[in-house]
Amino acid sequence: MRRSALYLALALPPLLLAAACGGGTTASTGEPDPEAIVVIGSQNEPTSLDNNVGGSSGLSEVLLRNVYEGLVALDDEGEIVPALAESWDISEDGRDYTFHLATDVTFHDGSEFDATDAVWSIERTIAPDSVNPKKQSLAGITSVTAPDENTVEISLADRSNEFLFGLTTSAGLIFPEDATDVAEQAVGTGPFTLDEWKRGDSITLSRYAEYWGEPAASAGVVFRYFDDATAMSNALQGGQVDLLASVPSPELLAAFEGNPQYQVTEGASNTKTLLAFNNEREPLTDPRVRRGLRAAIDHQAVLDAVWDGYGELIGSGIPPTDPWYEDLTANIEHDPEQARELLADAGFEDGLTLSLDVPSEDKLLTVAQLVQDQLAAVDVTVELNTIESATWYDKVFTQVDYDLTIQNHVNPHDVFWYANPDFYWRYDDPQVQEWVAQADVAETEQERVELLRQVGERISEEAASDWLFLNPLVRVARQGIEGYPQTALADSLYLPEITKAG
Repeated sequence: MRRSALYLALALPPLLLAAACGGGTTASTGEPDPEAIVVIGSQNEPTSLDNNVGGSSGLSEVLLRNVYEGLVALDDEGEIVPALAESWDISEDGRDYTFHLATDVTFHDGSEFDATDAVWSIERTIAPDSVNPKKQSLAGITSVTAPDENTVEISLADRSNEFLFGLTTSAGLIFPEDATDVAEQAVGTGPFTLDEWKRGDSITLSRYAEYWGEPAASAGVVFRYFDDATAMSNALQGGQVDLLASVPSPELLAAFEGNPQYQVTEGASNTKTLLAFNNEREPLTDPRVRRGLRAAIDHQAVLDAVWDGYGELIGSGIPPTDPWYEDLTANIEHDPEQARELLADAGFEDGLTLSLDVPSEDKLLTVAQLVQDQLAAVDVTVELNTIESATWYDKVFTQVDYDLTIQNHVNPHDVFWYANPDFYWRYDDPQVQEWVAQADVAETEQERVELLRQVGERISEEAASDWLFLNPLVRVARQGIEGYPQTALADSLYLPEITKAG
């Protein structure tokens, strides 16, 4: 596998401008500069800073573990580690958790963190009026209390193997008690403060001098957001950007591979590209239609066209890094004749017409056009509707007003969404819901893995969605940039250790 200035003056705050512009002209000492500002190019801008309205995966990328912290965290290897809770105890029956909090912790507004903030934040997330898309993993909570300022006790209706993982996601973010305007302002306890969000442009983070843990290695980080991947690549070549959070297509790597000015890395990823079906909208309620559409698609050809040798087929929404992964690629073999038979059996021997909503991102548009062409070969007309990401979030994710959509899912444990009939796929299978519930309370890891493999097999057989391929994580950085994650097994892009040579 291969391993791979005017605008800036308007985009960055004056404090950060010199550091960002100087990167291409100042001779490097080779030593990390603790006052450096690292500029990251990304196509994943949040739609909101409020975890309870979603905010898209961009919220977790920039804020999780950098600005906000939870009681626990998911590290870059996918392991659950302490965060604001230095340790925790679990009762023998798995229903009661006691978290022992770090002391001398302050929020970025100077107020002291204690157990009441954690209680308030978790209750806010699980409240009936909360639409936090990840609160399902905390649904078993029956009480959250603070017996003293350094202790949080959480009781569950039953044991939950997914509970601690849920606390590592954006559902577990800790805010100051009675925080307001969280959609526009972020006041956390993390190693960086959020200084400024220029919508459509950038987010600026600065080292929090009073951070309770190890201070950030660099003075600040700027996320610059791009709609166009080529423009993002050009910004790296021009010295306006130091690191690309993710390279969306292989053709952009030609300028960097073999060039001693840059470093190209490839690592494990949870990012899966899927063709999602609205399972509650006719005719997609019929599994024969869904399987027919899937059989019409040449998944390897799509992957090759998009990634040219990178990435892999997995046949489901479960990546190989999950213990319950199973190779189900036999279920996604390209078979146009079978596709026609399945569609005819479902009453569509003369074809059908479906709409496909896709965010206006280069790679997703390429995938959508390939899918459109391949479905046309079996007399399925696809009406392509290109929309902005924020519009996609409202129309598709929130209102569930779509037939088909193509999107990247960056989160771990996506398989659990199939047990939630309210999720935007609207997949409602009591058997899957039962297996997921049983897996959550399973007393052994072997039992849990076996149940979740059954879930993976079921949703693949039913073609609840068509998981097209697993993306690689390819990052490109200028030489002298070190300390950034080489994997994407967690939701966040963890940055306290990132450095830039002076």
